[in-house]
Amino acid sequence: MTAIVPLRLFYLEDNPLIAFHVEAMIEDLGHVFAGSLSSFAELKASFSKIVMDGALIDIDLADGATGPEAAKWLLNKGVPSIFVTGQTEVAAKHASISLGMIAKPVAIEDMAAKLELFRSAIGSKG
Repeated sequence: MTAIVPLRLFYLEDNPLIAFHVEAMIEDLGHVFAGSLSSFAELKASFSKIVMDGALIDIDLADGATGPEAAKWLLNKGVPSIFVTGQTEVAAKHASISLGMIAKPVAIEDMAAKLELFRSAIGSKG
């Protein structure tokens, strides 16, 4: 039996309490929390130092509603993302640049199911 390799997941979220909550969920599900930042600008500045298999991204960040822009930027760098937001309508408008969406407040069951989308995306990269 082959062990399932944990995913390294990064979180782009401007609310530290939500980031902490999601970090705990990611770790409870057996994955590795690769860190979090609060803005797209910080992500661009720090990207070369972050090792991640995928990113969870809120729509509204410290530098505005830049979540979709961040998701597109990461996708162009080969990193898939999932929106984690209460703004389901906005996330739906940007469905083509993400693997899916997890609605806030985040339930661990929803998180567990959606995180498996990263495994499929990573597997398809070879």
